[in-house]
Amino acid sequence: MQTKHFIFLIFVPFVFVSRVNAQDNKLQTLAQLYDQGYYKMVYRKAVRLLANPTYDNSIEPAKYKELAASELAKNPRWAKRHLGENQRSNQSKDASPKPSKQLDFQSSQLLQEAQNYIGVPYKWAGTDPTGFDCSGFTYYLYGKQGITLPRRASDQYAYCQTIEASEAKAGDLVFFSNGGEVNHVGILVSSGGAPKQMIHASSSIGISIADIEASPYWRARVVGYGRVIID
Repeated sequence: MQTKHFIFLIFVPFVFVSRVNAQDNKLQTLAQLYDQGYYKMVYRKAVRLLANPTYDNSIEPAKYKELAASELAKNPRWAKRHLGENQRSNQSKDASPKPSKQLDFQSSQLLQEAQNYIGVPYKWAGTDPTGFDCSGFTYYLYGKQGITLPRRASDQYAYCQTIEASEAKAGDLVFFSNGGEVNHVGILVSSGGAPKQMIHASSSIGISIADIEASPYWRARVVGYGRVIID
């Protein structure tokens, strides 16, 4: 009995350490591939890791996914495909769309402007292209379109018309909290029923694209969605 008990105590830590080492190896691979410039591979591998419950307590997959997305978004074709401008299949060559001012503003002008700032660094209280914080970015972009938002994320949340997640589309705002008041905001770049992605000012890598639903960190902190109504 004593021998079996002794073996059990040795075996369990060994299994645990093996799993940790396997996880560390995959995260190290992400770092190495990113350093070598294999951004598409990093993006794909990070997405797979984010779907694996084993990595729910690790921020590394989400971090490298954002880092890779920031680099890949420098390619206009990649950026267009991943910034939610995927309404082409719903339009015919002879279509005569009649968008409202609100739809035109939110789905085209705002997102086109937002792409210009990918890679701009994060700056606390920043509200211009030398550096943005999260609400400073949304404040600046909407200001460029002639819309004056409140400065703070929590005030922007109160200012917007609250909408359901199923109604949210490209150009709408998405708000986050760590349990207290709203403390982060991003702009949705995905449309319709597509997986929700946002462009935002990340405190670690600046203006970048994040996949909300694939990131355990962001998914767990969503407070709600808001729409700026234009008179």
